[in-house]
Order: sequence, then structure tokens, then C-alpha cells
Amino acid sequence: MLSPSRGPERLIRIGQWLIALLFAYFLIQVGSSLIADLPLLTKAPRQEQFVDRPRLEPLLSELKPLTQARDSLQGRLEGVRRKEEEARESYATDKASFDNWRSARSATEQSSQNPEVIARVRQLDTQLDQQRRLSAERQGLERQLGDLQSRIDTPQRQVDQLQAEAQTRWQRARQRAEGRAFVIRLLFVGPLLALAIWQFRRFRGSDQWPFVWGFLLFGLFAFFFELVPYLPSFGAYIRYGVGALLTFLGGRALIRWLNAYLLRKQAEQAAPQQERQGQIRYESALQALGRNQCPSCERSLSRSDAQLPNFCMHCGLQIQRDCPRCNHHHLSFFPYCPACGLAAPTAEI
Repeated sequence: MLSPSRGPERLIRIGQWLIALLFAYFLIQVGSSLIADLPLLTKAPRQEQFVDRPRLEPLLSELKPLTQARDSLQGRLEGVRRKEEEARESYATDKASFDNWRSARSATEQSSQNPEVIARVRQLDTQLDQQRRLSAERQGLERQLGDLQSRIDTPQRQVDQLQAEAQTRWQRARQRAEGRAFVIRLLFVGPLLALAIWQFRRFRGSDQWPFVWGFLLFGLFAFFFELVPYLPSFGAYIRYGVGALLTFLGGRALIRWLNAYLLRKQAEQAAPQQERQGQIRYESALQALGRNQCPSCERSLSRSDAQLPNFCMHCGLQIQRDCPRCNHHHLSFFPYCPACGLAAPTAEI
């Protein structure tokens, strides 16, 4: 592939791109810190700020002793239920043991009048009485707990309603705060990106182009990475709306660029041969030919025996010619004949 660049020139170009990237990197670091601190100008709302305290405080004061009493009753009820379960299991065990013992007694002995039998029956009756007392106590605690819960339900519903209203107001305030934070970021990033684009269009061809490119990279990073991710999402229509707008503007710009490109190529192909060659830069021509493309219409060239054609078969541009002094066949874009050194009529170094 033909290379139009000189060795030191390539090194300088690489150094200039490194300067552009370093310049963009340090600007991005400074800008990221600054943009991150911009929302601190507005304090984020807290949910407790939107609670109706004059209405909430009396309800909480009313609920506090009731909930404490409910917790105490629940603790007592759990204890009674455990005791009742233990008494039921103990009775079942003793009853099964008594039945087995009585069935093993001698048939001639009157078990109904046996003192040991009577003692065991009385013990079982005592256990049944204990179960009945525990059951009655449990039922009484359950009734008290139900009555207490009914007293708690009304103020609790009012507390839940107040908290739900506070949650709604807090969500709205947070959305407004996010909107303000986004506007603050936009007021900083928007002019920054506009300035970067204006400088790029105006000064990208100057000798200060590394700084222009670096500033443009900084502006693009600030917009796409520091601003767009913080778009407030109100039902997601802002985020997708901005995406649709950017896509539309990008598509329109691409269509305009394509139409302008086609018109420019048509005008170039209609110009005389000498004028067409004079409009093509030497470096651009060598790069296009190195890619096996026509420097004018940028279509692919067909080679025969690994040689470029004399003219482009698409637009008629002269690709190769003979030197008028030595008749050496060479590219028409060479500023000097590679055989005899004769300068071309429109040589550009």
C-alpha cells in the first residue's frame, strides 16, 4: 500500500493525537467532578418532610399504648397456648399409660375399687381440669386481643393513609428535584457541547486541531455520559423522546450529507480532467489507490495483471499516464516522474 506520510510526520501526527486524548482526559476529569457537584445546589427532598405531623402525632400517641398492650397480650397468649399444648400431651401420655396398666391387671381383682386406680383417675381428672382452665384462659385472651385489635385498626388505617399521602407528595417532589438537577446539568453541558461543535467546525483544519478535537471529545463525553444517564424518567417518555429526537436529527443530517456528497461527486465528474486531478489532494489520492479505489468517485478499480487501469471505468478519471520526457508509465498523481524526476504541471509536495 502506498503511504504518503513521511516518517517524522507520522510520529508528529501520533503525538498530536496523544495530546488531543490527554487534553480530553484531563478536561473530562475536571468536568466530571464539577458536574457531579452541580446537583448539590438543590437539596434532595426527604420523605419525612411531607408527613402531616399535626395529624400524625396524636394518632401515634394513641396507638403506642394500644400496640404495647397488644404485644403484651400476644406474649401471654403464646405462653398459655404452649402450656395448653403441654397439658394436652401430658394427659394423652398418662391416659395411654393408665389404659395399658389397667388392661394388665388380674381379672379377679376389682380394679374399680383399687386405691391405685382411683388415684390415677383423679390425676387424669386434674389434668383435664387444667386443660379446661388453660382453654378458658386462652379464649379470654383471644377475645381481649380481638377487641384491642379492633381499637387499633381505625387509627392504624388513618396512619397508613397519611403515610401514603406523604409518599405521593415525596415522589412528586423528588421528580421535581430530579428535573431541576437535570436542568442545571443541561445549562452547563448544553453550551459546552455547542461550543465544542462550533470550534470543531471552525478550527478543525487549523494547526491547533489537537485541542479542538480534545475539547470536542470532552463535550461529547459530558453529554452522553454525564447528562443523558441522568435524564429524569417520567413514565420514560422523556428518555425515549430525547432518543427519538436525536435519532431523527442524526438521520436528517446523514441524509443531507449523502445528498451533498452525491451532488459534489456529480460536479467533480462533470469537470475537465485536469481540473478534477487538481482538486484531489496527493495524500488522499495515494490512500484511495492503496485501497484499490478511484480517488474521485471512490468506486473499486479492476486490476489487470496486478496493474491499475489507465482510467477509471466508472467516472473516466485518469489514473496513470506516460512521462512526456522519458515515457515512463506512472500514476498521474505523482508530483514528479519516478524515472527522470520531471515535475508534473500541477505538482504539489
